[in-house]
Amino acid sequence: MKRFLQIVLVVSILAGTLALVYTKGIASYEDCKYQLSFYDNFNGSNLDTKKWNTQYPSGNSGEQQFYSPDAVTLQDGILKITAEKHTLHGYPYTSGIITTRGTFSQQYGIFSMRAKLPKGQGFWPAFWMLPEQPAYPTEIDIVEMLGGDPRTIYVSNHWRDAGQDHQKNIISYRGPDFSLDFHTYSLLWSPTELIWYMDGIELYRTSKGIPDMPMFLLANLAVGGHWPGNPDATTSFPSSMQVDYIRVYQYQCSSGLDAIANRVESFIDESIYGSSTPG
Repeated sequence: MKRFLQIVLVVSILAGTLALVYTKGIASYEDCKYQLSFYDNFNGSNLDTKKWNTQYPSGNSGEQQFYSPDAVTLQDGILKITAEKHTLHGYPYTSGIITTRGTFSQQYGIFSMRAKLPKGQGFWPAFWMLPEQPAYPTEIDIVEMLGGDPRTIYVSNHWRDAGQDHQKNIISYRGPDFSLDFHTYSLLWSPTELIWYMDGIELYRTSKGIPDMPMFLLANLAVGGHWPGNPDATTSFPSSMQVDYIRVYQYQCSSGLDAIANRVESFIDESIYGSSTPG
């Protein structure tokens, strides 16, 4: 985790607003406020359908699940997306997805989820983003994991280059068994850069393929597919992806945003996304 000397970080939390002030030596930067623009702590007894949709196509990646609203439940402040071995509409498994398509989208900011990901051959949990207006192959994957290898997570972005060819960056990070505990997965998206974090630690940054359109959120547990492979005799059903919260911040800076983003690094995630829950 990178640290920057002589940086003063002042965080004031008031009505969902984080005021960040940075100085380095003589140089100073304009105040930058991160406004909490969307969040769900999943503290109710039922999913907030004003924020979330639970129906979405199963995709074209060879996935074996049918997304059922019944697979999405709330219990003790945790959202559970549960995969089961149950045939429905021609699919051998059921699982769930939540999306903000049609209810919330945003261009630029900080996007974060605290979750515990399930292990098991064939499981494919993910937290990702797509354009509100279809623009294939534009996509940002804040985190993905293949359940057969719960110690490796993936971050990626997909875009179309000037020649209209599909380009992508897919980066893997090997760490602890991510199925054993909750971790915070975050993305800082600016006009010039994408930076991925896990528990405040920078995983990867890129200036290639930066989307310039609002995108909505998706969190799901896929089962099977070309990438993870299908479940086998070792896969335990039912299994759940557990989500503590999802938060989005929109930044408001008068100047110097990119300079700030390049310097604060892990301070952003550590300060904004600790173990505490707003509201």
